[in-house]
Amino acid sequence: MAVAELGVVYTPPAVTRPMVERALAPLIAGRSPDELLELRICDFAIGEGAFLVEIVRVLAEAHGGRDAKRLVAARCLFGADLDPRSVATARGRLEAYVGAALPELAVRLQVGDALQLAWPQFDAVIGNPPYIRQEKLAPATKRALRGFESYDGVADLYVYFIELAHRLLRDGGRYALVVPTKWMTAAYARPLRRFLARARSVEAIDELDPHAFAGVDAFPCVLAGTLGAAAPERSGTGAPWHLDRSEDAAVMAQLERLPKLGDRFTPTRGVVTGCNRAFVIDAGIRERILEDDPACGSLIRPFLKGRDVRRWTAASERYLLMMDRGVALPAAIGRHLAPLRRALEPGTGRKPGGYQWYELQDPIGALAKAITPRLFYQDIQSAPVCSLDATGLVPDTTVWILPTDDRFVLAVLNSQLYHWYAKRRFPPALNGAVRPKREYMQQLPLVEPAPELRARITALVDAQLAVPTLERDGELEALIYRAYEVNGSLIT
Repeated sequence: MAVAELGVVYTPPAVTRPMVERALAPLIAGRSPDELLELRICDFAIGEGAFLVEIVRVLAEAHGGRDAKRLVAARCLFGADLDPRSVATARGRLEAYVGAALPELAVRLQVGDALQLAWPQFDAVIGNPPYIRQEKLAPATKRALRGFESYDGVADLYVYFIELAHRLLRDGGRYALVVPTKWMTAAYARPLRRFLARARSVEAIDELDPHAFAGVDAFPCVLAGTLGAAAPERSGTGAPWHLDRSEDAAVMAQLERLPKLGDRFTPTRGVVTGCNRAFVIDAGIRERILEDDPACGSLIRPFLKGRDVRRWTAASERYLLMMDRGVALPAAIGRHLAPLRRALEPGTGRKPGGYQWYELQDPIGALAKAITPRLFYQDIQSAPVCSLDATGLVPDTTVWILPTDDRFVLAVLNSQLYHWYAKRRFPPALNGAVRPKREYMQQLPLVEPAPELRARITALVDAQLAVPTLERDGELEALIYRAYEVNGSLIT
């Protein structure tokens, strides 16, 4: 099995060294050389053995005796990996490091699934658990995971390794794990957050450089703690956890006392066609279809992708064939779609479902096909970008829709204050972007400005909709700060 299939991401020394030193320091303090050799340390996803080598180094240096490396490696280490090659590589690396054979590791480093092995209790668990998305887990594995308190049907595999670390530790044992930051906010990690809140073991969450792991698109952190530490209490509801800098905490606390956008609106995604090359057409194809059958005009609407959304207004030169569920197939549109029928068939070309080959993959939502004014914003945002549409554009699934033409809301979603909040509360994407998913956008603080201030903001937004200028952008930024009673100099 390939490394990628196993969810293995090898850990660089710049990460392993400080993790091991930090995790083991309290366990080393005050122990004699003989007591150090009684410590039991586990890496339950050993990969190429990077953590194991660091564990030997740190304990051997603390021991200070003759043959310390070999003694530590032979007596203190435990681990497992699904890949026999990884186990063999790790053992060979350790033997090279200590300069001696280590027959004891034939038993202590196991080939197998760490989640189902019979383990003893440990003084520390340190490692980089496998990151495998839930859709790639075998049904039998998912069934076995139901016994975990942190179980969620769509949770990724690393979630269960966090709970496993707690299961394997003695009281006072320490853990340090490299995991994606997604567990802090993802809906699937709500049971895990409840578990960690009950355990009160988390002492540190340190975000790592996203580029620390070469060739991997990840947003990693080190989750560290002590079993039985009585760490600061966290919400037991499973609500998202956040890492606020001290200079941000006061502003964030002020904002989060305000009403929420979700109190007034429910964001909705755009259209899923299942095959854009069939249903999304250019102006030339539109004209040919209409020449063939002018009655098809009602089934062809201007189409908007996320990359078409701009500040204030949006426009597109593409069109969508509105072949919703139950719509009769006009001959002119049928002739356009027919060459792609194989790619359009449910279950072979597209996902299985009770729809016809010529219909869009998912039903078109009422808000997506509405012709009333709506606000659009992107599924992946690298800047505050929101547009008002009053022309009947139909957005695709990379666009979120709000059922309002409120100019104040439009100004907020184009503001630096919104961008500041989103960077700290929304899930991260590549290159500093964020994902304003529904459950996070609904938590966006949305103040109700005084009538005079609302009127002034509305007038400026109307002017921006006609002819946008940077000068008015600056005026609006100042007024949004005023509406939220926030000092703009604190928003960086």
